[in-house]
Amino acid sequence: MTPEWRFRAMSRGEINVDPIEGEFFTTEALGSLSDALVREAIQNSLDAASPGEKVRVIISFCHPKQRLIPSKIEEYLKGLRTHLVGEKAGLTDQPQENEPMDFMLIEDFGTRGLEGDIREDEDVSGDGGRPKNDFFYFWRNIGRAVEGTTARGRWGLGKTVFQAASRINSFFGVTVRRSDPRRLLLGQSVLKIHTSQGKKFAPYGYYGIFDDGFALPIDDPIHVNRFCGEFGLQRSNQPGLSVIVPYPEREILPKDIIRSAIHHYFFPILSEGLVVTIRDGSASNVLDAKTIFSFLDRTDWPDKEGIRSRLELARWSIDLPDEDCVRIGEPPEAKQPKWDDDLFEPDQLDDLRKKLDRGERIALFVPLWIKRTSGATQHSSYKVVLERDAKLERGEDLFIREGVTIAGVASLRQTGMRVLVSVTDKPLSKFLGDSENPAHTEWQERSPKFRGKYDWGPTCLRYVKNSPREILKILSRPAKGRDETLLTNLFYIDLKPSEDPSGKTRKPTGFPGKEGTDQPSPNEITTDHYFHVQRIKDGFRLSKNPQAKRLPKVVTLEMAYDVRQGNAFKKYQAFDFELNKFPMMVKGKGLKATVLRPNALQLNLEAADFKLAVTGFDPNRDLKIKTTTSLDNLR
Repeated sequence: MTPEWRFRAMSRGEINVDPIEGEFFTTEALGSLSDALVREAIQNSLDAASPGEKVRVIISFCHPKQRLIPSKIEEYLKGLRTHLVGEKAGLTDQPQENEPMDFMLIEDFGTRGLEGDIREDEDVSGDGGRPKNDFFYFWRNIGRAVEGTTARGRWGLGKTVFQAASRINSFFGVTVRRSDPRRLLLGQSVLKIHTSQGKKFAPYGYYGIFDDGFALPIDDPIHVNRFCGEFGLQRSNQPGLSVIVPYPEREILPKDIIRSAIHHYFFPILSEGLVVTIRDGSASNVLDAKTIFSFLDRTDWPDKEGIRSRLELARWSIDLPDEDCVRIGEPPEAKQPKWDDDLFEPDQLDDLRKKLDRGERIALFVPLWIKRTSGATQHSSYKVVLERDAKLERGEDLFIREGVTIAGVASLRQTGMRVLVSVTDKPLSKFLGDSENPAHTEWQERSPKFRGKYDWGPTCLRYVKNSPREILKILSRPAKGRDETLLTNLFYIDLKPSEDPSGKTRKPTGFPGKEGTDQPSPNEITTDHYFHVQRIKDGFRLSKNPQAKRLPKVVTLEMAYDVRQGNAFKKYQAFDFELNKFPMMVKGKGLKATVLRPNALQLNLEAADFKLAVTGFDPNRDLKIKTTTSLDNLR
C-alpha cells in the first residue's frame, strides 16, 4: 500500500468543534513557542527514560543545503496540500507551492520508544495490569492522560506543541521500540474543520497506510530508509522517538532553544540524567553536566552571571550528601500543615540563623503528609536550599518537579536571596503534577485534575509554594524568649561620655541634636532639600535633588519605622531591622557607605550623580528617613 495523507469526511449533523489545544502553547504568557517546544518535548523524553540510562535529546535545524526540493516534498505531502489550502483550514503563514521545505528534528535516545499495540483503538491501560500503551496515547489521544500516572505530564497535550511549531500544523514521527526493532513512521496534521473539493472534513489527519480508514504506521524498510535519509535522522535501531517538524515557525531559533533548554532543564542536566544537543547546520552545542558552564561563559547574555549563580546553587544541592541536609519537623498527620517556628528544634533554628547571617548556604529536608480523598495517607518530602546573593535586586525562587522547572511559581519577597525547591519524591510529585496547568508552568489550586482529589489539597499546595518565603521569615525572626544581649547594639541609649580604645573621651552616641528631641543642633542642618528620595520595593533609593546647587561631602542617614506616638528614631528596636544583617541590603554608586549603627549610615559622597538603594524593610510598615550634615560640610 502507498503511504498517503487522509482526513475523515464529516457526516451531516455532526457537532462542529475546532481544536484549541495548540493555544495552550502559542498564547503562553510565560514563554515563547521555543520555550514550550523545549519544555514539552524534553519532558516527554524524560517520562520515557529507560531505567539506568541517560536521556539524550538532539534538536537539529536543517542547513539550507538540506532543505527538500519540491519534487521530493510531494512524496511526503501527498494528499495533504488540498487540505492545507482548504476553506477555513486555519493556516496563516503556509509555504508557497514551490518553496523548499526546511525542517527541525527532535530526537531522543536512552528512552523506550512508543511501546504498545499499534492497532489499539481503545483505552485499555491498567486493565489486568497491562502497561500503558505509549503509541496509542501519543498518536490517538489529545487532552487525555492515563489516570493515576506519576509521569511529569498530566494533560496529554504536550505532543500538540509539535504541530503548533509547524507552519502547516503537521509533524512526522519515527519510533523504534525496545521490544520491536522495526522503525515505524506515522504523521499527523491538526487543522480546523475545513472544506476541500466540496466536502467538509474533520480537523485531524494522518499520514500512513490505511486499513478500512484506520491509520497504521509505515514499516516498509525501503520507504522508511528513504524518509530517514531525506530528513537526516540519526535513528537506526536504537529505541526512542524522532519527531520531524516541517516548515517550523519562523520565531523558533537555535539561540532561543539553547536558552530554553538551560532555563527549563538545568537540574537534570547537572544531575547527569540528561544531555541536550542543539545543532544548527554544521554548528553543534552540547549541554551536559561538564559543558554547561563553559558554554555559558562563551555567551554574551547580559544575565549570564545570574544564571551561573543559579546553576552553581543547583550543583551544590545535587552534590550535597543527604546527611548534610537539616531535617525539620513534620506537620501533624491529622491537621492541615502550617509553617511555624515549632517545626525547628531550638538549637537547630539558632544554628541556621547564624549560618544565614554568615552568608552560608543552607539545605533543608521538608517532610509533608499527602492524603487523597479516597485513599491512604502517604509520607513525602522535598528539598529546599537557600543562599544569599547581594547581586540580586529581587528574590529568586526556583521550583523544580522531577527535573522540570515550574517557571510560573514564585512566592519569595526578600531581596538578595535565592531559593531552590526540588521535588523528586513520587507522592508529592504526583500531588503537584495534578495541580499543574496544561503548559506545566504553574501549580493551580482549582485545576480540574487536582480539585477535590486530596484532603487539605489547597493548604498543602500553599505550604510547598510558600516554603521559600515562610522559611526565610522564620529564620529572620529573633529567637523567642528573653535575650540578655538584645540591647547591647543599641548605641544611642548610652548617653554618658565613655572612653574609646584610644583613651580619648568620646561624645554620646545618641542622635545629633538636642537630647530628647528630633531637632538638629546649631551647627547641623536637615538636608532633605539636597536629596531626592524614591520609594522602591521593600525600601528606598536616594539620589541628588536636581534643584540642589551644592551637595554635602558627608551625610548621616538614619532610618526607623513610624510609630503612632513619640519619636520614631528613639523607638527604633534591633528586631525592626539591622542594616548589617539579613535581609537588609545597602548598594551604592558614587559613594562610600559605612554602617554607624544598626539603623544609621554614614555616606561619603564621591560623585554628584551618586545613587544609594537600601532594601529589606517590612513593606507593611511606614519608614521614616532623616539626613543630617554640618554647615561646613558643603562643597
